[in-house]
Amino acid sequence: MSKPKAEGKPQVPSIISANLKIVGNLVSDGDVQVDGVIEGDVNSRSLTVSENASIIGEVEAETVRIHGTVRGQIKAANVALGPTAKVAGDVIHTNLVIESGAFIEGHCKRLEAAARDEAAMAEAEPEGQVAA
Repeated sequence: MSKPKAEGKPQVPSIISANLKIVGNLVSDGDVQVDGVIEGDVNSRSLTVSENASIIGEVEAETVRIHGTVRGQIKAANVALGPTAKVAGDVIHTNLVIESGAFIEGHCKRLEAAARDEAAMAEAEPEGQVAA
């Protein structure tokens, strides 16, 4: 039997409600909306962090919209920081939108430049040695 296809149907996001705290990593192939607290890394297709929500950990997704707090690196093709966003960590992106009022403490680097830097560092390390 083949699985029914969800083509044409809009995907409903997984919602971490305001009264929910997750301690651990979250991995999803779909959309995630965080209204609560996550202490761990988040990896999804799309991520929205609501105004009163927070994530303490690394974030990796295709699209990230931040209206709340993130403490950790954000790596995504498209990153949008709303006017209530508070980010403490590096943002690695292809497209970045920072609205007036957003707070960011960290480096902003284009995704292509970050990949080049990692490749250059890997070439510079002597073979057989492990970076500390």
